[in-house]
Amino acid sequence: MTTPDTDLRSELSATLRLAAPIALAQLGFIALTLVDTAVVGKTSTTALAGASIGRSLVFAVSSIGMGLGSAIEPLASQALAANEPDRAWQSVRRTVISVLWIWPAQVAILFLATLVLPSLGVDAPTLSAARANLVGQIPVLFFFPAFIAAKAFLQAGGHTRSVLEASILANVVNWIACNLLVRGDDALREVGLPALGLPALGTFGAGLSASISAAVMFGWLIRPCWQRRASGPTPPPSYAHIFGLGLPMGLQLLAEVGVFSLVSFLAAKFGTTSVAAHQIALGLASFSFMGALGVSGATAVRVGRAIGRGESPRRPGMVGIAVGGAIMCVSIVVFTLAPQWLVTRFTTDTEVIRLGVPLIAVAALFQFFDGMQAVAGGALRGAGDVRFAFLANVACHWGIGLPISIWLGFYAGWQIRGFWFGLCAGLIAVALTMTARFFRVSGRAIERV
Repeated sequence: MTTPDTDLRSELSATLRLAAPIALAQLGFIALTLVDTAVVGKTSTTALAGASIGRSLVFAVSSIGMGLGSAIEPLASQALAANEPDRAWQSVRRTVISVLWIWPAQVAILFLATLVLPSLGVDAPTLSAARANLVGQIPVLFFFPAFIAAKAFLQAGGHTRSVLEASILANVVNWIACNLLVRGDDALREVGLPALGLPALGTFGAGLSASISAAVMFGWLIRPCWQRRASGPTPPPSYAHIFGLGLPMGLQLLAEVGVFSLVSFLAAKFGTTSVAAHQIALGLASFSFMGALGVSGATAVRVGRAIGRGESPRRPGMVGIAVGGAIMCVSIVVFTLAPQWLVTRFTTDTEVIRLGVPLIAVAALFQFFDGMQAVAGGALRGAGDVRFAFLANVACHWGIGLPISIWLGFYAGWQIRGFWFGLCAGLIAVALTMTARFFRVSGRAIERV
């Protein structure tokens, strides 16, 4: 006989089993960025600032593609729970095609966006470094969203091993490629190897390395996805339905990522050292965030499966949110106790270190809430409630966080540290809002998407 406590332990165990490999894979994904930051940071502060702006732009512009890829989470998990594997397979196939359709438009938007950078205070050397980085990252705009779609399809069926393998392989490839492409023969001489006449490509090399890594990750998942293809009588989701789910997800991601990207650009008004310090702190906060993002993916699957079986998704959703907040307490401790040690792993510039250490302290303040909002977003995705999450991110990040950032940064004189306090306020607001929303909608019957 099962009891509420037994059911709770069972749900917690199932969530952790699914979340652990996803979280490890997510940590591997962000490690790609940290390696790029560490390698480029050894060349110059200008290069680090340019690569920071380039990554921010690519991540913001690719948000719609990543949203389309994430549409697989509710579609595949609900379909598999309802014993419709053919619908799950058709969902991922059509989603990858949709990502390919929007790729040219994303490339055009990416380079049009660079035209406004000078008006935001980005100087000519930094702008040149950023544009070089963007050219190298053009393939990322297709391969990474396509990888997200394949990853979500496998996770929906509980097949996470291939995702973790892709993450490990991509990190090995990226570490080698980034060092060789960014620094050329200098990287070989550093480890005692003979020079081969390799040019140092700087920020372009970092972008090219990111593209190679994204292609490796997607390529590694093609075979396990193909092995799980299925045919049957269930109608596939229409392209309009995929865009109907994916666009709000992409816009939600854009609302969240966009405000951090805008802060990267605004930080240029305080100089390249502020941009570099912001990038290091953001990279570390993103790394810690990957644990919660793994729980978010697992929670989306658990919620979707519950709905596919016709059950209430409240328990898997709320258990996931609690776990997401709890695991972020580890980063709170690390960020509080060792901020300077963390920053000095990426730069020896004393001014960047001076600016970066306080940002790590601010990041410690929002870690718990960042975990909550990430998993609450996953719970809402699993339920197919994607429009509210988008509106909540717009209201909280752009209506609360950004105004506070601008006021503290420019008018109160806190500069980049003021921006981060504003970001903290936005994250707290969105965490509480989306958690309340999921608790409310999970109290009634939820239809499949």
